[in-house]
Amino acid sequence: MNVKDVQGLVDEVARNKADDEHAHGLEDEMYRSVLAAIADGAAEDPAGMARLALSAGDIEFARWRA
Repeated sequence: MNVKDVQGLVDEVARNKADDEHAHGLEDEMYRSVLAAIADGAAEDPAGMARLALSAGDIEFARWRA
C-alpha cells in the first residue's frame, strides 16, 4: 500500500459524504486498512499514509459513535 492508494480511499470517502452512514463505514475501513498495512510492514511511506488517512477527518459529514 502506498500514499496513492490511501488518496484513492480518502477520495472515495469524500465522494460518498452525502450518505453519512456509508461514508463513515468507508472511513473506518480505510483506517483499518492503513493501520494493517503499517503494522504488517507493507506500507511504502507509513507516516505519509497516516497523515493522509487522518485528513479524511476533515471531510464534513455526520459521524455517530456509540
